[in-house]
Amino acid sequence: MSARSLWKNIFTPLLVLTLAQTVVVAQYTTQEYAAYETAINADPTKREGAIIEFIETNPRSTLVEYAIASYLQLMQEYQNQGQSRKVFDAGEKLLALKPDELNTLYMTAISAYQLQQFNTATTYGEKVYVEKPLAGLAFVLASSYGQLKNEEKQVEYGDKACAELAPKDCYQILSALAKIYAGRKEWAKASEYAERTTEGLDAAERPPQTPEAEWNDYLNTERATAYTIVGREAAERKSWDAAISNYGKVLRISKDPALNGEAYYYMGMGQWEQKQMDSAMEAFARGSVQRGAPHAKHCRQYLETLYKSSHNGSLAGLEELIARVTR
Repeated sequence: MSARSLWKNIFTPLLVLTLAQTVVVAQYTTQEYAAYETAINADPTKREGAIIEFIETNPRSTLVEYAIASYLQLMQEYQNQGQSRKVFDAGEKLLALKPDELNTLYMTAISAYQLQQFNTATTYGEKVYVEKPLAGLAFVLASSYGQLKNEEKQVEYGDKACAELAPKDCYQILSALAKIYAGRKEWAKASEYAERTTEGLDAAERPPQTPEAEWNDYLNTERATAYTIVGREAAERKSWDAAISNYGKVLRISKDPALNGEAYYYMGMGQWEQKQMDSAMEAFARGSVQRGAPHAKHCRQYLETLYKSSHNGSLAGLEELIARVTR
């Protein structure tokens, strides 16, 4: 899914921080007010430059705050039109004059994210988050840090985002966190996030611009990964019923030989522990033919061990068994 679709579905309600509404005592000259009026009422194609020129020319005027508010409204119009590049460029111009202007930092950070300028998105976004810890902004930061391969920051802001957003609005981050913890072999934490991922995927709506077939493939891939993580956590605890159940879900939807190989391996191990030898051999046989799967070799080894234990130490007929259960 595109950054723009994420914006449309999640961030729009969170975008606009309160614009400047400071009550200002009139402390400006007639000339300043005339220049201000000319700037904010300029032709739409020239208004951006006119307001910047007014702020630059009259840095101490009390009208600057009003000029900034008008400028932010112009940036908002760009965003509403889906013109992220114009939002970003306009934001950079104002930040050159007002580097700590919070609303401008926020809108420029969001547009930088949409433009895949992730370093800029995180630099500006973190400055805003200190003052305005918005869940949508945490989502942007987590996603951006994910693109920058900064796991610690991705986890930090991912936790903050998904603590407030509903799973259906945060399933991308939940999935990423589940995979991070799985990579660290912190299975309990990984399983927690994986279960929340499936909850989010079940409630998520297909983005209008994503073809249905593509969306379904995405859902199946993400669900299969989540079920794999939950199954692995159960296997680590020797909770074989739960492991077999979750790995069975993987096999019903996965087209990935690596995931399928792992599923057959742990299902075979669980069935072996439960003294279901025929089922275990069948699982290992299916796992052994998953091309390129890391668990395929182990499935073959355990299949041979079990087969020989019931065939007087012989492997005669093993290939026929494999062919029969995998055809």
